[in-house]
Amino acid sequence: MPKFAKYLKLYCTDLVTVTAKLIADPVRVEFFQGQREYDTFVRVSPPIVRAGVDRTLFASKRMVVAAGELSYIEIIAQTEQQSGRRQFCEDHINRVVTQLSAVLTPALFNFELWSGWLSDSEQALGDGWVGTAPPVQFDPLAIEKQLKSYQLALAGDPDIQQRFTLMSKLFSRAIATEPGEERFLWLWTVLEVFPMRDTSNIQGISDYLGKVTGRTAAEIKSALDLGRLFGSRSDLVHDGRLPYSRENLGEVLDKLEAIDTTVLRSLGGLPYVGQIDKYFQ
Repeated sequence: MPKFAKYLKLYCTDLVTVTAKLIADPVRVEFFQGQREYDTFVRVSPPIVRAGVDRTLFASKRMVVAAGELSYIEIIAQTEQQSGRRQFCEDHINRVVTQLSAVLTPALFNFELWSGWLSDSEQALGDGWVGTAPPVQFDPLAIEKQLKSYQLALAGDPDIQQRFTLMSKLFSRAIATEPGEERFLWLWTVLEVFPMRDTSNIQGISDYLGKVTGRTAAEIKSALDLGRLFGSRSDLVHDGRLPYSRENLGEVLDKLEAIDTTVLRSLGGLPYVGQIDKYFQ
């Protein structure tokens, strides 16, 4: 008989003074106070590891929630599914969090302590995306020179400086987020801040990248398939879905990341170094 997999999201709040249990199958919610312990199987290495080097990706860990004046909200979804179970559990938990926010208050859920699979003596569950990359080597003096180039370039245009600050916030969030809808949306929104300045027309991206790379806007639009990327953004925002399989999504996100870094480098006065050249081959 298949064993249920259990996925936990744990929140801390100062707004609840009662204990209670709620069921919204397949989700169970408990408001509690006091110490509680969880057996987990957690990531212990970065999502991208150095190629050719053995790394331990996950390890067992006991998590202890300390007793104190605050309360906790434990939300657990369970499933017998073998594939797509994390998406299943996260979707159901997110729905319950949203429903409770609408019924009670969103302020209950503004401090997430932990999320992940629960384990026990019979099974240890862990999942996450992983990739490999070559080691990064650099000359500190050369990097400092490039950082100063950014400061000088941005200081000359207050509008671009403000836009770059917002782009940096979105980009930083994106690259620290696992592949999925949020990463796609944040990477694309970077381009809406700039080069799509003061317009909803994606032609601004083609025109700008054409100047940076020395190619025509038509070449840029065709090779990068910007129309489909924009359409995918619309599908996500208006229809609630991304039209990519799990197998293809990684390639799409890599392309968006390359486009973003091309634009971000250019705003710092740095030369184009071929980040998107492979899409023209």
